[in-house]
Amino acid sequence: MLLDKGTNGCNYDLDTADIIQKLRVWDAQYGIELAEVESDRLIVTFSNLPDDLTELALDIYEFCPDTIDQGFGCADDAINMLQKSQQGIPADLQEMIEGIDFEDENFGLEILK
Repeated sequence: MLLDKGTNGCNYDLDTADIIQKLRVWDAQYGIELAEVESDRLIVTFSNLPDDLTELALDIYEFCPDTIDQGFGCADDAINMLQKSQQGIPADLQEMIEGIDFEDENFGLEILK
């Protein structure tokens, strides 16, 4: 699937083989499922998570900084846009951000965990 799409992280000097190698490590450790595989992104769902998610979250961030820099770390902006446009915050997003301190510079990592 990744080979067919040519999934890469060229902005981080990662080619398809690098991504496959990392996914194999995560699969052996945690069991994973992939979804929405494209050339520049994919969704990884972990089947078995460790009790302390910090090490895994840091590993994910080190491998793919965009997970936070262009994803979870932008949750505050997404919420502000929803509120300004008078849209409700979806239940899954509300659940994800429950207890998150957006004043903490590491809130994106906390949401990822």
